[in-house]
Amino acid sequence: MPELILEMRNIHKQFDGNFVLNGASLNLYPGEVHALVGENGAGKSTLMNILAGIYPKDAGEIFLEDKPVEIENVKQAQKLGIGYIFQNQSLFYDMDVAENIFINQEPVVKLGLIKFVNWNLVYKKTQTILDYLNITVDPKTPVKALSAGTQKFIEIARTIVNKSRIIIMDESTAAFTEQEIGFFYKIIRNLKSMGVSVIYISHRLDELNHIADRITVMREGCTVATIDRNEFDSNRLIKMIIGEKIKDRYPKLKVEIGKEMLIVKGISDGKTLRDISFSVNKGEIVGIAGLKGSGKTTLAKLLCGAEPMTKGNIYIKGKKININNTTDAAGHGLCYIAPNRQEEGLVFEASVEDNIVITNLEGIVRHHCLNSKRKRLEAEKYIQMIGVKPERPGEKVKNLSGGNQKKVILAKWLFKNSQIMIIHEPTSGIDISSKVDVYNILNELVMSGASIIMISSEIQELLGMCDRILVMYHGRIVKELYRGEASQEQILFYASGGE
Repeated sequence: MPELILEMRNIHKQFDGNFVLNGASLNLYPGEVHALVGENGAGKSTLMNILAGIYPKDAGEIFLEDKPVEIENVKQAQKLGIGYIFQNQSLFYDMDVAENIFINQEPVVKLGLIKFVNWNLVYKKTQTILDYLNITVDPKTPVKALSAGTQKFIEIARTIVNKSRIIIMDESTAAFTEQEIGFFYKIIRNLKSMGVSVIYISHRLDELNHIADRITVMREGCTVATIDRNEFDSNRLIKMIIGEKIKDRYPKLKVEIGKEMLIVKGISDGKTLRDISFSVNKGEIVGIAGLKGSGKTTLAKLLCGAEPMTKGNIYIKGKKININNTTDAAGHGLCYIAPNRQEEGLVFEASVEDNIVITNLEGIVRHHCLNSKRKRLEAEKYIQMIGVKPERPGEKVKNLSGGNQKKVILAKWLFKNSQIMIIHEPTSGIDISSKVDVYNILNELVMSGASIIMISSEIQELLGMCDRILVMYHGRIVKELYRGEASQEQILFYASGGE
């Protein structure tokens, strides 16, 4: 067995007097992929932020190649060969691929006392790295022109330029297509062959068996267990993550389906969507499935007024309506909850209560003045209703876990009194326990008479929570499947163009 490249022993960290890490430990071998799993708030990101120099530890020891180190800042961590690829992109979108990969690492030439960047060498070296990682993209391509998955590959390439021996990856595949996930696995194998070690934070347990050599489970700031790949069992892992067995991962309730709330007839956008027709009833969850490029995202944005409609009609409660923008849609009680929390418009520096009431300020204005007491009472009501933790209206949203940020988004649209909710990737990037919380919130919404359109790339989620599933292919709805008759194989068959 090779010697450890990294050992973190008994790490402690407090924020505002509360222990976030309470004796967490982790070790890593050269060329190993070590997965780090746990619920949101378990301490995974905090432990990695300490390793990356973002936070100082309060107590504990860190060893690199058996030598004790004190990592005081990000620059020092990078000098030690520790790179961090965050869940959210950290690239410069107006710069090209090579400029992003070599930022602050550009080779220079001297002409007297003046230094110039050797751009020819930058592009040549970039091509060499891209070729080695099998990333097929032109070094001069602007980053903003790349898919989210390819942008993530460019971030990985940048860590190679920075001579990272240890790379921390946080939910790297969250925005990937199936094809990009397969390519990502190949890049990971290339990194392993170079002797690079990877610490991989993920909520997607299914992918761990493909790439992880070992898995460490964290819960409530502590390290619970570390297991080898040959010990992998998803049910056992779930039990370790949450501390108890989840009885039902998809707690779908049987709700009486009411009258049609939304009717869509023959809508098109002139580019992607072609002759889309469907309806959603009161108290119903209708799923939309489809591969990337099928048009499901465009459909969601068109319905909420973020994309223009060139043909067709939309009816709410039997009345034809015109939706020209998102304000029109919200005025008719129709909202769109985007897949990522940044796009959804959370104000991370603002409080939970401010984020909840922002969509409906009229509800807290009295005599043309903001009623602070009413704002606090309304926020507290929805915090308790949705189960936002911690139950502090004044807490900044940036301090909440991903699962609780998702709950704040749901709360703000409930405060707006939205009756038709289009929820895109409702549980993306949140842990198993928080997923069940979200599913239970969806149950409560439909029990109160709301109608939900759920767009998800997780087929099992659609099968577990939807009354009907509409399958899209090349901008059209090609199949409608009812709960009980639908299967993963059927959905993939029709989503791939099967007839």
